Amino acid sequence: MTLADPTALVVLGAFGGAMVLVVCLSVVIANAYRERALLLHAAATMMAVLCLQLQVGSQPYMAESAFLLLLGLAGLQLRDLVNHAGALRLPRRWLVGVSAVLLPALAIAVVVAKINLLLPGLAAWSAVASVLMLRAWPQSQPWVRWLTAGLVLLVLAGAWIGWGGLDVDPEPVLPQAALLPLWSAAVFLATIWRSRIFSETRVRLDARTTVDPLTGLSTQLVFNERVLAARSLVKRYGHPSLLLLVHIDNLPGLASEFGPEVAESAVLVAASRIRQAMGDGDVAARLSHSRIAVLAEGVAPAEGASNLASRILVAGLKEPVPMAPTEFLQFRIVLAPVPAADMSAKSILQRLGVRMDEQLFHPSERRIHTLAADELRA
Repeated sequence: MTLADPTALVVLGAFGGAMVLVVCLSVVIANAYRERALLLHAAATMMAVLCLQLQVGSQPYMAESAFLLLLGLAGLQLRDLVNHAGALRLPRRWLVGVSAVLLPALAIAVVVAKINLLLPGLAAWSAVASVLMLRAWPQSQPWVRWLTAGLVLLVLAGAWIGWGGLDVDPEPVLPQAALLPLWSAAVFLATIWRSRIFSETRVRLDARTTVDPLTGLSTQLVFNERVLAARSLVKRYGHPSLLLLVHIDNLPGLASEFGPEVAESAVLVAASRIRQAMGDGDVAARLSHSRIAVLAEGVAPAEGASNLASRILVAGLKEPVPMAPTEFLQFRIVLAPVPAADMSAKSILQRLGVRMDEQLFHPSERRIHTLAADELRA
């Protein structure tokens, strides 16, 4: 099939269009998920399109120069893709040296001196990339298989161009024109797969530091930061906020009558019902086995006692505990406004805890107790 054949031109156009599509997808996903490796892949794929066009236009030296720059961009992307692998510091430095220094220098020399330097550059790049891939292979499963296949296709395309691109008519452009889109698609899939795996890992790590694994509520660190932010709003603008300390009153009775497993499940049920009773902007954190703190922003003490605290009490009595069908959750609540004074969240919660201990030592029928701001500072 020759380039004069209309079918060949259609095939070349399809190959080029496929690579342009990969470029568009890479740029969109990279901007959405801040994935630099995809931006490098988009640049390398555009260089592959340019190389293909130069070969079709009978510019072999320019095509070789473009392919050398393509290898440089692919090397920089490879460095980003395997930066998680250990014991690769020296090979990564070699790869950066070859990709960012040697290959651009060879590309300039090809254009200026009109000599074939693609094969030496390809050999140097392949050697360093092979060392890197051999060490990264066990630490990069399963997406590394697509990456390896793509790199092999890229090396084959470079060998084809470097071996015969300067001495023959540009008709044999179709083989490398087929290899380059396959390389681009394979590396794109590998990069997307890697990004998804690492993104899920980051989400799990973030959740571990922000969400309590037992109850699904916020951790104390997140809760304390929200309390400090609410205190700043109180101090600067008088924007009221309310702190509630919720105690599961009958948890010891559930443990003694039904066993610790039922008591543990009651904690989960209590956290779920408190979360359902809270407003959209409220936040809650588990302080101990039987106590949960709630921060309600934009709520005054009177409104909080009559509205939010009452909803929490009703939520506990709405349905029995699933593993103890005859028992309901009984809450006792102490609440106080977030003070404008410089008190840490830990100090405020300690004051609420002291008052809660007093209420438990001298129990009464009243289950909602309010501390004024001056009592909290006393």
